[in-house]
Amino acid sequence: MIGSLLDLLFPSKCACCGRVLERWRVNPCPACAEDLPLLSDDQILRRGPYGLCAVAFRYEGGVRDAIRACKFHGRQSALRALAPYLVQAAAEHLSGQFDAVTYVPVSPKRLRERGYDQARLLADAMARHWDTRAEATLRKVRHTKAQSSLKDAAARRQNIDGAYTVLSAERVIGRRFLLVDDVVTTGSTMAAAAEALRSAGAASVVCAALAAPDQGANQGDHAVQGGNFENKP
Repeated sequence: MIGSLLDLLFPSKCACCGRVLERWRVNPCPACAEDLPLLSDDQILRRGPYGLCAVAFRYEGGVRDAIRACKFHGRQSALRALAPYLVQAAAEHLSGQFDAVTYVPVSPKRLRERGYDQARLLADAMARHWDTRAEATLRKVRHTKAQSSLKDAAARRQNIDGAYTVLSAERVIGRRFLLVDDVVTTGSTMAAAAEALRSAGAASVVCAALAAPDQGANQGDHAVQGGNFENKP
């Protein structure tokens, strides 16, 4: 009875198109699930300035809409619904290379404005797959311009350089991390966060992002062929 009432008051919506779902339906809805811009197996693992990163989707269509709905319209469930796809990508391509899950944090200013951190939502949803919790290891020490507003790769690197520091070196030293974010483009943000972990003594850092533009749009980024690779700290 209570479940039916909650469904009526707060109906589940498709992560991609926002359509109200019937209670028994999976998310995304069947129509969107058939059209998800999933990366092929040989495109999932890529190497960039951050090291290795597993990516589940191209940043387009319903996936782009889901990410924007979460970041700008408060629909937190959108990223949670897509998290299993990133779990699968990370499990298949980065298995055995990390012992803890963490995330690229937003600035305190952005957190106050939004009320939540979308990368933490995604990392929390992923960590539950491994019966653990995402750990807060990083802090963004200064508010930066939105990376999406900067089209030049050099400008993005300069904008984010030195923006992250670790909360506590004791939480980091000697550990192997999976670093999670929602989108990776040129890789500048992921690289800055990964470097902060490595500089603080992390044994290694591998990364995972829900989506990325086509390879041609990712400067300095290229696919890695042939399965798992050990990341160098």
